[in-house]
Amino acid sequence: KAVKRFLTKGEGHDDVLTNAMGSSSSTDDNNESATTIVIPRPQLIMGTRKPSDFNAAAKSAYGKYTPNSSSSSSQSNNNNSTTSPQLIAEEDGATNTTPLSIKTIAMDGISAPNGDDFDRVALSLKLNSKKKAMTILPEEAVGLLIAQVKKSVRDEFVKDFPESDLANDGNNNAAAGGEDGEEEGDSYMDFPPAFAIPGWATLDSTVEALIDAAGSSSGCGPSLHQRSIAACVGALVPPVGKAAQGAAAPAGSKLQQLLSETMQSKDAAAAKEEAKEAALARRDPGEVDPFVPLVLLVGVTNEGIEMTAVQITKPQGPDKELHCPFGNINVISSVCYAHGGNDPLSMVPKALDELREQVGIVVPESEEPTAIVTYGSVGSQKQLAKAVTSVLTKYGKEGENSDDYDGWDEDIPIVSTGKGCVSMGLAVLAASVHGRVKLVVSVKGTDGKLRPKAKLGVAVQDVATCAVAVSFNYYGGAENKWTEPKVIFDFDRRVPAGPYQIDFTAAECAAHLANGGKGIEDESELIEKAKNLEGSRGIPDREAAALKCRFRLYQKTSRGGGDDDSGWIRVGNDMKPLSMEHSQKDEGESGDDNMVAIESAVLEISLSSVGIITTKLITNGETIVQATKSARNSKLLRWGTIIGSVLFIGGFLVKSYVEERIFDRDTQRVLAYYKHAAANSFHDGDERQARYLVWKYKGKKDALWRRLEAKYGVPVKHAWEWDDEEEDGSKDDDEAAEDLDGEGKNVR
Repeated sequence: KAVKRFLTKGEGHDDVLTNAMGSSSSTDDNNESATTIVIPRPQLIMGTRKPSDFNAAAKSAYGKYTPNSSSSSSQSNNNNSTTSPQLIAEEDGATNTTPLSIKTIAMDGISAPNGDDFDRVALSLKLNSKKKAMTILPEEAVGLLIAQVKKSVRDEFVKDFPESDLANDGNNNAAAGGEDGEEEGDSYMDFPPAFAIPGWATLDSTVEALIDAAGSSSGCGPSLHQRSIAACVGALVPPVGKAAQGAAAPAGSKLQQLLSETMQSKDAAAAKEEAKEAALARRDPGEVDPFVPLVLLVGVTNEGIEMTAVQITKPQGPDKELHCPFGNINVISSVCYAHGGNDPLSMVPKALDELREQVGIVVPESEEPTAIVTYGSVGSQKQLAKAVTSVLTKYGKEGENSDDYDGWDEDIPIVSTGKGCVSMGLAVLAASVHGRVKLVVSVKGTDGKLRPKAKLGVAVQDVATCAVAVSFNYYGGAENKWTEPKVIFDFDRRVPAGPYQIDFTAAECAAHLANGGKGIEDESELIEKAKNLEGSRGIPDREAAALKCRFRLYQKTSRGGGDDDSGWIRVGNDMKPLSMEHSQKDEGESGDDNMVAIESAVLEISLSSVGIITTKLITNGETIVQATKSARNSKLLRWGTIIGSVLFIGGFLVKSYVEERIFDRDTQRVLAYYKHAAANSFHDGDERQARYLVWKYKGKKDALWRRLEAKYGVPVKHAWEWDDEEEDGSKDDDEAAEDLDGEGKNVR
């Protein structure tokens, strides 16, 4: 009854924990009795869409609950292909004798699985032989585990602080409990949790399911961190214990002491070498770059293996922050594999080879690792250290006669940690996120004054432990027409990453479709073909191509090889970036009949440090016809603006040119007038005076000419008219001289 209420209403955690859920100490994963159902490690399959997406660890844990045909029918959407045979038999009326089995359901619990993002792998629980089996999602099972941990924390806190408000709230709720008050203990569900996620589990679906399982109504979500980083922070935390009276600070951890001593010795050696070179060069010694230690973090469990390389910098004393001896952790690379076999240590050579190669690519200037830190159970750490030493010994022998030897050998110290290393580091990281562990630094403001400002106790630059790829389809989602996945966020990419923008245009989709659906790799060729499909003539082709355009995201956490599943896992539903629902269609229409094509869209994709993918589609919502009209109107407006601007500016230039010519002409007219009407006067030849008069009587030239004629009694003529009169006068004088000469000759 308690389990059924929890599954149907999503409440009553305390009732389930008290009356229905047993402790892990009373049973084991492989021992199911008539009164107990064991759900083995539900976190391995939470958020999974279909059993074929199980990683190697999940396949190993749930192999006996999964139908044998699931692996061979991974591409099939047949509902029965992802359902256990005993469940099929039960639906046919037979008796289900298996208390736990796997099936694929739709999220609404009513519809049949459709092979989309609304499908989930679920567990069928046969708690009563006389009743039908109940369905529980893996994340709901994980939610019960989280509730159990939260309740344990509450109980321990109340035991240590019986007078606290939390204890009083619990007593008040218990007093109000009863048949209708079964949530008296559910107040602890508001506690903010923190999770250390292994690198091989950083899938979008898994982490989102974990966030849902953490369920908190307080609005404070879970703090998510990579498990290797939590181990690194935990290995640096000083050991818990009481400091001696009068002692300045507790002694640091083994890793902190090793790093501090190595950094001091390396820095001293570098300073000494610099001083020696400066003395030989007769110059002052310069500053040397501080030594940056490289640390490898190695952890192994029955589910998988993690190897992470980090650089640790910015030492900070206990007077600054006791919990964080170093203020910066820069992740270089992280190699992680899920493992389903009985010997996870068999993957140590392969993982270490890949990590060594990546470190050589990313930080080729780095020296050999300063230390190798192991984390996990005590037994697994001993076996892991032995396996790592064996591989390092092989590296040392191979590099004896090599000029490019990087120094990786068995002499690298291996530091083991306590079993609570990850938990302690996770607590420090979560406390840093919530502002409980912080540094107070002085920051200069705009007014030049120093003011205190809080910053994170430890800053972590993560890298991606997964890869994200995209695929396109120009045939309406036909399965055999998808392009090969193209990686946009690769392994070891600095995260958070993005947004990565993908531009979609209907013209480019039509060009791809005209090319047989194969992506046109040459960008110039794609632009040229897309340009030919623009305009009103290409509207039908662009609309058809836009409605058929599909987009898909993939993700994987395995670099490939080994016994791990290295295939791409589909993330979310197929997207239609160039289709949108028509707001004016009839209410009865749905599906593709209610979609219209749009001209362009931009898709932004981002990746978080724990593998969560976020997408954002940006579009102006214009259909292709509207976009074509807008483009045409925009083109007309653009050319109209250009022509109008040319005419406007050109008109001013012409007007200025004409006015200048008229001004010069009238100035010459005034000068010519004074030369003939008032010769040898002050105004004769005074160009400045003439220009002033022309400017003064601008627009009133007739008045100027009348006044000049009235003053001097000589009509005002143009400059060339005076020249013509002079030429005519000179001709008359010449004729007169000739006549006089002729008359003189006749008289003699």
